[in-house]
Amino acid sequence: MFGAGVAPFCFCGLSHGDARVTQLDKRLEDIITEEIDLLGYELVKLESSLTGRKRVIRLFIDRPGREIGVDDCVRISKAVGFVLDGEDLIREAYNLEVSSPGMNRPLVKREHFERFAGKTAKVVSIAAGGESRTDIGRIVGIEGEELLLATGSGEVRIPFDSIAKANLHGEKWEVPSMKRRKRNKG
Repeated sequence: MFGAGVAPFCFCGLSHGDARVTQLDKRLEDIITEEIDLLGYELVKLESSLTGRKRVIRLFIDRPGREIGVDDCVRISKAVGFVLDGEDLIREAYNLEVSSPGMNRPLVKREHFERFAGKTAKVVSIAAGGESRTDIGRIVGIEGEELLLATGSGEVRIPFDSIAKANLHGEKWEVPSMKRRKRNKG
């Protein structure tokens, strides 16, 4: 969890014109993506923040066609930690956190919107004047450099370069029922 007053910094995939993307951030993304790809996983999202003297690097990983488990997270954590230590890029101490994307999966790359066409998404975009807009609707597809989203008030076109944040929305987890075992008294 991030410390009080420290906002996570997100990058990977869509460019939001954020001046905070440093050369270190870009290099981290390149190195981590290469390592994760070699292991057969996808880097969905990378968050990097500096809290005091410690950096927090949070990775959200996926493996299409297969659920992510604790063993996957441990495998990626060890491999990426080893590579980062070998590269000696990060001057300060750091925590590396690895997680699945979760049920409200971030959509940060163009390919994510294509893969999840037909699903419901929540998309926050920033207009030219700086005002924020939130749309919730079914992902229709991509046309040129715009995301097409079917909302309750009609189809909305959202330029990719204006998307600040997007996630799958309203997905329900199917939790298997747990039958209580009767205790054998005796």
